[in-house]
Amino acid sequence: MLALPVSSRPFFLAPVLLLSLLLAPVMASAQDRAQALMKFEGVQARYQAAYAPGAVSRDARQLLEPPDQAIADKALQALDAAAARSFDVAASVAAIQQEVAAAGKGGAAPAPQVQAAVARFSKLRADYAAMDDAGKLEFFNRERAKPADPARTELLERMAVADVREVDFSSQLLLSSVVKQLARGNAGQFTSLPDRTLDMAVDTLWSRGITSPRPRNLLIVAREFEKQVTQALLAALPDADVAALLAWRNDAQAAAEREALVGTYRAEVKASGAVAIRTLVRGWPRS
Repeated sequence: MLALPVSSRPFFLAPVLLLSLLLAPVMASAQDRAQALMKFEGVQARYQAAYAPGAVSRDARQLLEPPDQAIADKALQALDAAAARSFDVAASVAAIQQEVAAAGKGGAAPAPQVQAAVARFSKLRADYAAMDDAGKLEFFNRERAKPADPARTELLERMAVADVREVDFSSQLLLSSVVKQLARGNAGQFTSLPDRTLDMAVDTLWSRGITSPRPRNLLIVAREFEKQVTQALLAALPDADVAALLAWRNDAQAAAEREALVGTYRAEVKASGAVAIRTLVRGWPRS
């Protein structure tokens, strides 16, 4: 390797350092935008609620029919153990934020008014989540009774809440389907498959989507309920906050950021779910 003279090294490094200094504000701005969007959409809280220890089996149980619920305890316990080794909230949220930041390069950092509005909306969502059922119902009915507001309707359309809810529902349905087969003693159709074939089967099920009538109807209800709750939360937000958030979500980078958020969220959930299924099946006793 040709060694550079010591005296020439500062001149060689200078363009690199200059480029780093020029790019630093852009990178920081993209990270600020990503953090604000993740907080606005409630991504970390959502992922934590759906994939933290105990949450995966809880949601899978809800999609089982009563006869399967009655015999699925062992399979759900095994799913819990597999999910604990597969779903990593911190890693997945970091990966989503990185992709959103990459999509948001070139956009301006959120203004202080936007940051404040995001914080208020995030607190509203957290306060709602902490309410008991009666409190949630009272809040929902009160806020949904307000006249329709075009700005809030448009802002809701710019949000990803319904799409990420579909991802969660699809994941829960797939995991509950595997649990059902294990509980019914049909594990052989999975345990006999090589890892590559099993992974391909899981990928095919994801790609095919939800086709049977009952799950499809449940998904429609889940997406609509998610949108209506978010609409109620937006109704409780001051008009100035809504205007600031709408302008931010309508800027040049917003569509790409939203697409990156949904796509990466789906990829993270799909990949972790596939590992959980393989772990669950490989650990299940062969009959």
